[in-house]
Amino acid sequence: MNKKGYLAAGCSVAVLGGLLAGCAGETKSTGSGTKAAEDSKQPVAVTWMRYEHPSQPLVANSNFVKESLKRKNIKLEIQSTPQSNYDDKKKTLIATNTLPDVTLVKQDDISNFADTGVFLDLTPYLDKMPNFKKVMAEYPEINKNKIDGKLYGFPLTQKVGASQSGQVPVIRIDLLKKLNLQTPTTYEELYQVFKKLKEAYPETFPFTSRAANGLTGTENLINPIAFGMGSGYTNVSGAKIYYDPALKQYKFGPAMPQFKDAITYLHKLHKEKLLDPDYTTATSQIWQEKLSSGKSLYYMDNTGFGVTFNVALQKQNPEAKFDLIPTLASDKGVKRGLLYQLDHLSESYAISANTKNADKIIEYIDWIYSDEGTKLSSWGLENEHYTLVDGKPVQKAEFADKFKDKTDKMAAFKSELGIGYLGFALQADDSIDLPNQDKAMTEWTNKNLASIKDGSGFRMAYDPAFTKEEREKLKQLRTQLDAYLTQMMDKFIMTDGALDKEWDAFIQQCKEKGSEEIEKIYNTALARAK
Repeated sequence: MNKKGYLAAGCSVAVLGGLLAGCAGETKSTGSGTKAAEDSKQPVAVTWMRYEHPSQPLVANSNFVKESLKRKNIKLEIQSTPQSNYDDKKKTLIATNTLPDVTLVKQDDISNFADTGVFLDLTPYLDKMPNFKKVMAEYPEINKNKIDGKLYGFPLTQKVGASQSGQVPVIRIDLLKKLNLQTPTTYEELYQVFKKLKEAYPETFPFTSRAANGLTGTENLINPIAFGMGSGYTNVSGAKIYYDPALKQYKFGPAMPQFKDAITYLHKLHKEKLLDPDYTTATSQIWQEKLSSGKSLYYMDNTGFGVTFNVALQKQNPEAKFDLIPTLASDKGVKRGLLYQLDHLSESYAISANTKNADKIIEYIDWIYSDEGTKLSSWGLENEHYTLVDGKPVQKAEFADKFKDKTDKMAAFKSELGIGYLGFALQADDSIDLPNQDKAMTEWTNKNLASIKDGSGFRMAYDPAFTKEEREKLKQLRTQLDAYLTQMMDKFIMTDGALDKEWDAFIQQCKEKGSEEIEKIYNTALARAK
């Protein structure tokens, strides 16, 4: 499954028996602590926090954990937290300077808090990290993550991607056929299809959305619709600004007339009970349950989930099928969709400035970026979990058979091995051939890639680098603006008459709270990066 982990409810802490520290032969001069760590019988404990995907839990005794203990001598104490409250927990730990040794953070966290001194500056260690320096050369976008020329996080890169996904339209295509409905090509046609679906299945809310990836349910609902109609709402970090590929600059979306069109459309869907009224509070788990049980019939989100939904639905109805449909057009003739980046450079592992084991942790992380570390954290063990055929990894059939009855076969084997983007890979390589892989994933990936070529698909942009003054100003302005925007967006979507009566005053309030200043700061930073 592509992009952005979605977590199970409840918080679990698993103490994992050891991960890699230092380099296995590839980085020969990576710090004075290497030999001591390898010679010592007592593992070095390192606390490590990240979110946990519901279908790919962090297994305490996964293959990666066991192999790491054999090859290295660091014992990771994993603090796994569901995504639904991961951001809150993370920000509390940042604010109180009580972070674990290593924490998965967003670039927004680094931008907002690097100046406080909670994160270790990695810049002085770069010459001790030959593997990571190679990765930086391959991904120059990483330099955008620097704060005043300093790097504070190890980004999650993607050496080879398994799929291309995004916030794209996916619908119960079997129901369209059953009701003799044409596949919608415009947002107006989609609205008409929703009405027919609601009429045939009155207990459903055809369109559902969720809070995920650090964005609220409201933000995830608005983003693809607003972008698709010619404006936009947030960037990947949740700031109320977006990069417009047609204008080649950052824009404050609500100030654009096309944005009001998008909110008007969502209000209509909400009023006619075509939009799930729980969009503000739906977690990934609730959202998945609705789509995999027939309670909702359409989403604009990661296509990969459709594979899991289809498996669940087809246990009751073999004809049931979610399918990706072409990019929808607005009534103004705009036709564009939001796609994810193939890597995850906006997510990084930051090291606490308070850690007592900086050298060993840095050696360990550099090792994961190495060829050996990438293979182990992406595929498992050669000849046990995969074999190389003409240089390409192919999962061994006898290993794949263990997961043939799992709803999400890929996530199940990755969980057991502790691998991939949602496991411990820092440079994920998803080129492995899986005997039981659903062919729909490949088909949808090809369609999304084709949309980039035909000019209707656009990958989300990473933020430019800001100066210290700009970062401070952005924090101040976002404090004023973000809560107000969320409150007003929900009001406009849910309340009759609000759009007509309050929109102009709303836009004026946004200006007074700094919307134009945010736009200017982003475009000034963008101009420096060119």
